[in-house]
Amino acid sequence: MYRALGLFCILVATAAFLPQETPTEGEQVYARFLADKSRFHQQVQQLATYVQSDAPQDSLQAAFKRSRLGYKRLEWLLEYYQPVLASRVNGPPVVEVEVDEPGEILMMPRGLQVVEPYLFPTYDRTQKDSLVHELTVLLSYSTRLEQGIPANKLSDTDILEAIREELFRLLTLGITGYDAPEVQTGLPEAAVVLTTLHETFQPYANRLPNALATQVEKHWLAAIQAVSKASDFSSFDRVTFIREQLYPLCNVLQQARQTLGVGVTASGRFLSPMVTTLSDSGAFRPDYLINFGDFRSSPQKVALGKVLFFDPLLSGNNARSCASCHQPERAFTDGRVKSRAFRGRKSVLRNAPTLLNAGLQNVQFYDSRVFYLEDQAHDVLKNAHEMRTSPDEVVRKLSGSSEYKKWFTEAFSGGLTAPNVRNALACYIRSLTSLNSRSDRYLRGEEVSLTADEKLGFNLFLGKARCATCHFFPIYNGFTPPHFDKTESEIIGVPNRRKIENARIDSDPGKFMTYQKELHRFAFKTPTVRNAALTAPYMHNGVYKTLDQVVDFYNRGGGRGIGIHLDGQTLADKPLDLTPVEQKALVSFLNSLTDTTGLTSRPTQLPIVEREPALNRRKPGGRY
Repeated sequence: MYRALGLFCILVATAAFLPQETPTEGEQVYARFLADKSRFHQQVQQLATYVQSDAPQDSLQAAFKRSRLGYKRLEWLLEYYQPVLASRVNGPPVVEVEVDEPGEILMMPRGLQVVEPYLFPTYDRTQKDSLVHELTVLLSYSTRLEQGIPANKLSDTDILEAIREELFRLLTLGITGYDAPEVQTGLPEAAVVLTTLHETFQPYANRLPNALATQVEKHWLAAIQAVSKASDFSSFDRVTFIREQLYPLCNVLQQARQTLGVGVTASGRFLSPMVTTLSDSGAFRPDYLINFGDFRSSPQKVALGKVLFFDPLLSGNNARSCASCHQPERAFTDGRVKSRAFRGRKSVLRNAPTLLNAGLQNVQFYDSRVFYLEDQAHDVLKNAHEMRTSPDEVVRKLSGSSEYKKWFTEAFSGGLTAPNVRNALACYIRSLTSLNSRSDRYLRGEEVSLTADEKLGFNLFLGKARCATCHFFPIYNGFTPPHFDKTESEIIGVPNRRKIENARIDSDPGKFMTYQKELHRFAFKTPTVRNAALTAPYMHNGVYKTLDQVVDFYNRGGGRGIGIHLDGQTLADKPLDLTPVEQKALVSFLNSLTDTTGLTSRPTQLPIVEREPALNRRKPGGRY
């Protein structure tokens, strides 16, 4: 027995001097994540203890800020592998509806963003029990954040993809104030995020050629320094940060990735896995937002859809086309408060929205009642106030043209059918992508300039004015980055008239009309503000004639800010305190988002219909 024990001791002693296998990058990342997760849990626990013991307000607020900074060390990996769990820890404080077979379930918001308004700007101790409950729920989530993260299977591809995604999240949700609207800790949190990602990337940097490793290090440190030295959330020059620090960092990381031979994810996503920055050409893939693989776009489908879009044959009286209400020269709107209804005797329910970038969202119409552009086309065709026809009737008419039959045969294996008509129209609309304004080119580092007013307005949009917390960069609509898995709706309290005195909420119930949920009453999809200079009048009811009026409405705090009693307004009702100079600058920036290059042409000629020579065919884009 003693001999065996002695042999065992010798083996143990020998093993201690044997070379140990170096942990892989994935193993190092996972070990750091576990340590950060434990630290975050302790920070939330300390906050809960402070609340229970009635600690002073400044102690509570400081503990909350530490918890947020602790979460930011975890966010990049948690969001990549477990976005649903991440939303329970740091999701927006918005009630959501989850649709299931038996019915609908209200999903109450949870996490840090729900806790925040209990503590800021001041702590109301009468809310202690509710705050304790929220922290208890948060603590239960913080104990299991590693669930679903593959401990020993973190690949280089996934790690570098998660880093890229977090840089995009920092840009779109972090420095804009979306994450922490009251406490406004977006810049210190950005510094933590950048520092964490820098540490994570270091093992990869050690494998790079010296010159490239030096460049990577230079850009990491420049980005970290830019946000670390920022003294104030409102005055931070976000535009310069993106152009001169963040995007150059993204570019050099892409070079490093290629040098290391690390591939990209193969999974299909709306955001292309190949792009380096969110302002790259081709960053987004509208064909991801289709319900059937056969509905993917092709040049033949787009060309056919364009002709159909301008053809009055698609209406019940052969006198109006899609272009009647969506005129290319007006960025595919019509300049009216509300479009003329069928036969021009009345108006339709709502203002005609732009179709530019309509393919860059996953719900359609102001009330989000359909998900796909094909369904939108179907809805418009059969709507009694719009096109007043039927899919079968449209097919019957188009069958009278040998050209149409030939084009459908070339574009679709199934030829001329009602689904293919809708798909052709949808493919044309998806082609109307406009993401190359002067502001976009400026961020890419191209030789273009922004005026002082435009640059100030851009910074206000991304910061003090909080526009980008609903109109998300860079599409500037409600399609939430960087996962792009849902399109947000907001209740902002649009009035029924421009005059502030005795203003009342517009009677249109919005999303409530579709879903019959009280939380959706007066909620409308957040539209893009790209090309807004061409799309007046504004809002779903066309109540505002100018962008100056729109900015004034938001500056006052939306509907509640102008005296409308409105429960559930999701827009903060506190005034933005924008000066007249700042309001003017914000409009200047919105004007800089104009870009319709190559998208406004009309067909030179429409196909001839042989079978119905007596049709009252008006010119393309007829207005009745």
